[in-house]
Amino acid sequence: MKPMSAPLKRLILAAAALVTLPACGDDPTTPEPTEPGTFFVATYLPTDAPLTGSSFFQSTDLDLEDGSTLSNADAFETTPFAYTYVRGNSVIVTQHNFGNQVIRYELDSGGRLVEAGRFSAPSGSGPYNVVWASDTKAYLSLHFAGRILVFDPQTMTVTDEIDLTTLGIARNPDNPDDRNPDPGVMAVHQGKLYVALWQVTTSFFTAEGSDVAVFDVATDEFERVISDPRMSTPGRIGYNESMFVDESGDLYVHGIASFGFVPGQRSGFLRIRNGASEFDPNYFFDLTEVTTTLPGGRVTYFAGLRYAGNGELYGQIEVPGLFSSPPDYVRDRNYQPVRLNMATRTLEVLPVPPGNGYSAGVALEGNRVLFGLAAEAGSGIYAYDRVSGEGSSQPLIRTTGVPSSIARLES
Repeated sequence: MKPMSAPLKRLILAAAALVTLPACGDDPTTPEPTEPGTFFVATYLPTDAPLTGSSFFQSTDLDLEDGSTLSNADAFETTPFAYTYVRGNSVIVTQHNFGNQVIRYELDSGGRLVEAGRFSAPSGSGPYNVVWASDTKAYLSLHFAGRILVFDPQTMTVTDEIDLTTLGIARNPDNPDDRNPDPGVMAVHQGKLYVALWQVTTSFFTAEGSDVAVFDVATDEFERVISDPRMSTPGRIGYNESMFVDESGDLYVHGIASFGFVPGQRSGFLRIRNGASEFDPNYFFDLTEVTTTLPGGRVTYFAGLRYAGNGELYGQIEVPGLFSSPPDYVRDRNYQPVRLNMATRTLEVLPVPPGNGYSAGVALEGNRVLFGLAAEAGSGIYAYDRVSGEGSSQPLIRTTGVPSSIARLES
């Protein structure tokens, strides 16, 4: 087991707090319905002290036209940087670096979230990502323990454990004896569990290359590890949307290249074709090489992202040229909303203002893309209209704290 150290805390802070977007179950990137509904919203109230503050989350019927403020008066309060995962009317919250509780909430008949069960992960294990395989089977990655818990999300009972420490992957140049991969982001697709593996070095960034372990969902048996040297740090921990499936059944993996801190590492997207067992040798969307009109001309990795169908991906991407010196993760506005075309491998800057590194919410609502942003005009929910091409310069709804997560709940 690998306890969190002070340098690793620096990595997490540099990663803009790693507040998660909600994640769904099988093939989680299917575009959401267009009719209005109940939304899940999480906000974070940071302080000037690193790795402190509280997260709040709640269900709400968003009226994006009334310009109101969403308070936290009726919200649940939890640890900093809560990781939250949504499927249907259920939300699972993990405490990752700040505790070992894994808690499920669900909508009651009045449309309010209520606690519906919990269990405790091993102390110090780093309960990070959750993905559903079915209504009665889900997986929880234990980042610092090199294991995955299998549990029933209805009863919140652990039923089994998958040990990754025996895989024997050696990608740590600082420590050749390190053969313990650190699991994080997961996806379930066509009966397979895909697990993005990190290998944190002694400098507390990740080793070169990308590894994704594959398991059979029916048996939880290990099948293989898919590897590729072109991109580093597969899957942003806490963000299941950094592995997503398109309409063709192709699985995309976003690599964040040690959050831009390791020279020479490349960020971007690799692809596993539908039915294939390896990364597509003809596809790498290299974000490291993309040039833009943004300050400095370069981008690195996504804070939050959402696949919208038709090859379009939306999210907030880090712009190094917008950082102050030294970086201020609360006051810097350095994550710009953009649209990617996954087929042409191009990036378009959207007419929506940049937010800070703690704002990572992205959701779909009809023809609009909703962005949770802590922008200069205020913290709240901004929107981009995919038909008209117009974006909001002011928050449509203001939030108390940084909106870190937005997702539709299905009652």
